[in-house]
Amino acid sequence: RQQRIKQQNPGLAARLKASGEVEAAEPDLLMKAQSIVPNDPGFAGSPGQWNYFAPSGLNRGGADLPGAWDMTLGSGSVTVAVIDTGYRPHPDLQAMLPGYDFISSATFALDGNGRDSDASDPGDYAPAGACGSGSAASNSSWHGTHVMGTVAALMNNGLYGTGVAPDVRILPLRVLGRCGGYTSDIVDAMRWAAGIDIAGVPHNANPARVINLSLGSTGSCSAAFQSAVNDVNARGAIVVVATGNGGYDAVNQPANCSGVVAVTAHAIDGDSADYANIGPEVTLSAPGGGCGTLA
Repeated sequence: RQQRIKQQNPGLAARLKASGEVEAAEPDLLMKAQSIVPNDPGFAGSPGQWNYFAPSGLNRGGADLPGAWDMTLGSGSVTVAVIDTGYRPHPDLQAMLPGYDFISSATFALDGNGRDSDASDPGDYAPAGACGSGSAASNSSWHGTHVMGTVAALMNNGLYGTGVAPDVRILPLRVLGRCGGYTSDIVDAMRWAAGIDIAGVPHNANPARVINLSLGSTGSCSAAFQSAVNDVNARGAIVVVATGNGGYDAVNQPANCSGVVAVTAHAIDGDSADYANIGPEVTLSAPGGGCGTLA
């Protein structure tokens, strides 16, 4: 017969099983819901990565990632292409897959040449007037490294914060330099990321399942962007695009293209962030920052 043994006396199970008088015996253990809480100091410290926490109290905008992390930390078989400013070596980032620098303008690239196989980020700083008459001076943004950290910063290494999916692989593609980047370079990078060969560029041996574009400009989706989105969708890749940070009731391109996942942002109170562009093309909202737009 079956015998249930309460966890307070687990040794009894072994004795009953050894007696030959019962069919099976094992402790009847008490199970509890689990959630992963990373030991990275930036996660739980003050103010912590509130955007990852479960919604509670004044934090109505958290993504509840500890519950999701019980199911997956992301798969090592999934490659996420980050099309941005490139990357900087960082102790909280995994080793990058072999990416590519798609910036064709040496003036924008700031690395002494045009396109090459080095996707590292030399900076995108600009002196006053470099990006047009009256443009302000700016420091390097290191934007690509920031995005890569959001996607996959290492978890439980005791450093900084953690990423949303720390076990996925990152494919860095550089398209933004001083003053930004051209559509022609970006669409080439999108296609290459999905495994579509580009003339003059080595074959990509690590096609991406997800292509992230935290970039854009005003206006309707151009034919060039829509064609690129169609091509990479046909390869099975998902294109995730930020809607823009101008605070407009209009979504930037390429987030307003058909076939993309257009992501806007909300504040800690769950309301749309005051800087975030919104519109009918929005697919979902993710916790960002700033203030809510409601009084």
